[in-house]
Amino acid sequence: MRSILVVNPKGGCGKTTIATNLATYYAVWNTSVALVDLDPQESTLQWLKVRPKSEPAIQGFNGLKGTIRPAEGTERIIYDAPARTDNVKLAKLIKMVDVVIIPVLPSAIDMRASARFVAEIVSKVKKNNSKALFGVVANRAQRHYKSYEVLQRFLRTLDIPTVGTLRNSQNYVKAADTGIGIFEMPLSEVGVDMREWTPLIHWLEGKSEEK
Repeated sequence: MRSILVVNPKGGCGKTTIATNLATYYAVWNTSVALVDLDPQESTLQWLKVRPKSEPAIQGFNGLKGTIRPAEGTERIIYDAPARTDNVKLAKLIKMVDVVIIPVLPSAIDMRASARFVAEIVSKVKKNNSKALFGVVANRAQRHYKSYEVLQRFLRTLDIPTVGTLRNSQNYVKAADTGIGIFEMPLSEVGVDMREWTPLIHWLEGKSEEK
């Protein structure tokens, strides 16, 4: 079982959006997947509550209550981390998973917060021989905006690869409201969004598989 943590101490950067849509990708491709909500706001669990029963099953767990026991044969487990988590807890979370995805928004506040996070937490965990793979996702990015160019320059300064870029799409809003993912929506509506996920999926499945 491979474990994936979506984390950034800055709130509102799209952690839940990435976690839930990634879970639907695996579910659509018949990969047994579990979502663990570590946020007191329970956004991921609320999304699962409105998820149509007609869609592929995704296991859900409240990571703040009780023991997490994925079903036998679970192949992927995705942790949706909360914002404003202290450094000690963040370091422990990172050390317990195989892959870490860090969403970053194209705003000065978000970039500064992400830079501190990488400098204070991620670099130290990596230095201590963490086996986890780290990747940054540029989230809600508009390629034709100047802010996208600024974000790209910033991401090149980090000691972590940028493994995906996702646009600011209303399809994610619709998915959040209806308990589905873009991989479960009509291709005619989400073709562009699905193609943007290809580099991230390839990175996850090409580099994070057990040897």
